[in-house]
Amino acid sequence: MKKFAFLLAASCLFFTCIDPVTLDIDTEQRSLVVDGVLTDSLGEQAVKISRSAIIGYGNDNILTPVPGCTVKVLDDAGNTFAFEEKGPGLYVRTMKGEPGRAYHVEISTPDGKHLRSEPSVLKTPLPIGDISTEVVEQEFVNSAGNIDSEQRLLLKMGLSVADLAEKPFLRWRADGTYEFQESTLAARVCYVGSRPDLNNIKIFDTNALANGELFDEPFLDMLLDYRFSRKYCFHVLQYAISEEEFKYWESINDVVNIDGSFFDPPPGTVRGNIFNVDDPDEVVAGYFSVAGVSYERRFVTPDSLGLGFIEPKCGGFRPGRVRPPECNDCTVLGASSLDKPDYWQ
Repeated sequence: MKKFAFLLAASCLFFTCIDPVTLDIDTEQRSLVVDGVLTDSLGEQAVKISRSAIIGYGNDNILTPVPGCTVKVLDDAGNTFAFEEKGPGLYVRTMKGEPGRAYHVEISTPDGKHLRSEPSVLKTPLPIGDISTEVVEQEFVNSAGNIDSEQRLLLKMGLSVADLAEKPFLRWRADGTYEFQESTLAARVCYVGSRPDLNNIKIFDTNALANGELFDEPFLDMLLDYRFSRKYCFHVLQYAISEEEFKYWESINDVVNIDGSFFDPPPGTVRGNIFNVDDPDEVVAGYFSVAGVSYERRFVTPDSLGLGFIEPKCGGFRPGRVRPPECNDCTVLGASSLDKPDYWQ
């Protein structure tokens, strides 16, 4: 056990006061973290198993993979689906779940721990509704303490559940791919993967809709920058999740978006649906999601956003100014490829 001093900052009208607060925190406890999903879409289903970082050492967001585990998914019909280790701590199987059937995961770790998730029924997917975009000007305080502004792009969702007897709980995610052109004489174009929503957890309880109609609900907010200078493709995923999973992500949102008093208790680990069979008191982080999924692509260009022109990263450079290395070789960008995707329009 170590003691760490946290700085408690209170912003006052004309001055700022900073007082040290000493909290007792068990910094050497490393929780197991399970991140898995099983959907009704045929493809590579994955379960990631890691250990959390030790508080105060290095980057607390970096997880340590746990290799050598035995991972299997079981259903309520007595079927067992074994997963294979594709990489350290990453276990996969090509399969799909069946709506209406209950599934759970069982994990045996190299040190003898036996983990299991609570069974969850795979929900029938709901077709994705109307996806729209909006460009907004947003103010923020820059590093110099001055008010500045930037353009941001909102993705919005509209749908109807008025005719459904059972109103679904939904979670939305959006990844993306964009074109990036070099600035050389024989300029090449790379197609670069983008994860704009790593910290964006967007869930919605359609039971809260008075008339079953949802209009222009924002589910993604990202900086409008050079990635949109040519063409950007959003990969939108809509998950029909259980009420239990909805409450889990709701709790995660409460921790990620802390908006309380400085005197509120510090956030703790949110428990998911994974538990240690032999030691139920052990905290296991993460969640094994069982969900029906719908998918849609949405392409956007400067013209479709009503802007006409967006400054590319490799444009507008003055003589003597050094261009970023990716302007000469776009393959140095992470998750980039010179091969145009088959779906590209």
